[in-house]
Amino acid sequence: MPPVSPAASASAPAFPTAGPDLRTGVVLGVEAGSTLVEAMVATVEGEVVGRGRSALANPTALPIADVVAHLGDAVRQALGGLGGLGGAVAPDSVAGVVVGAAGILRYSRGPSAEALAKTWIDAGLTCPVHVVADAVTAFAAGTPRPAGSVLIAGVGAIAARVEGEEVTARIDGNGWLVGDDGSGFWIGRQAVRAVFAALDGRGEPTLLAEAVLATVTGDEAVPRATGDQISALRDAVYDGPPIALAALAPLVSAAATAGDRVAQRIVDRSVSLLMATATALTGDNPDEPLVLAGSLLTAPGPIGAEVQRRLGEHHGGTPLIAAPGAVGAAWLAARVLDPGLDASVHARLAAGATAAKVAE
Repeated sequence: MPPVSPAASASAPAFPTAGPDLRTGVVLGVEAGSTLVEAMVATVEGEVVGRGRSALANPTALPIADVVAHLGDAVRQALGGLGGLGGAVAPDSVAGVVVGAAGILRYSRGPSAEALAKTWIDAGLTCPVHVVADAVTAFAAGTPRPAGSVLIAGVGAIAARVEGEEVTARIDGNGWLVGDDGSGFWIGRQAVRAVFAALDGRGEPTLLAEAVLATVTGDEAVPRATGDQISALRDAVYDGPPIALAALAPLVSAAATAGDRVAQRIVDRSVSLLMATATALTGDNPDEPLVLAGSLLTAPGPIGAEVQRRLGEHHGGTPLIAAPGAVGAAWLAARVLDPGLDASVHARLAAGATAAKVAE
């Protein structure tokens, strides 16, 4: 895991044994994803003692100043503890940090690396901060085992083979412009295209028209005239960031569940694309863990349910559903401090994250 810290180096050293007492210190896990930042402070035994959340921190999608601000906000919240459930955590008691990052290269290369490294200094952390690909933490959020595969489908989509803290093979994950087939963005784009086709007569009527128009334009009163609807939708799409179309994915799932044929075809195609991505990488060995992560696959809905079913048949075993990515990051940090940790610690981290989320 290449460290990004005041003492950064190109190698992957273990956390130092000097400084915080590794038996009583805590670890910090951070998931810096394409939709939000989640941070978790936990003991090496798996007790969650702090959580934080902020807006997305992908340096390929945001100005670096915004990324730094969002990371710092989530980390400060996590170090502040769980309110009435736990007190604040001293930054110098943190013995190890792992960050799972989208846009990982920006964290260790180029002009943004220095600004990102300063984030941890400003938070008061004194231990090395190790940055890994978000696929690594997503996989670790689903299983304590060190090697296997993960399919992630949220805003983007990627399948990755993970060994230790490295991605050794990947399928897709090429971004919204040229890849991420079957992802939330892909679904949202297909939904908008279907609405345009329905409005101008090329396609059949769909429940998506009213829902997409209202969501994308932000208007309570959608224009009545078809030409005005087309103009309003087109202007709203091009005025916003392209990745915002991913927010339309739940509308497609809801319309498909309601029996809309247009939405169902989009769902079916998304499932086929995600299956192609996953099966291009994974084998059919049920003894190797296969983790599903990302909102499309972990939240209730027709896409996740069908992908789980088909991959279960292909893989020969039931896929594992990932906890929040910060759980995987905290697990990796704890495992470096104590390589002898067993699966019960992983289970406690996942349970603690779920309990804290319910309490919010």
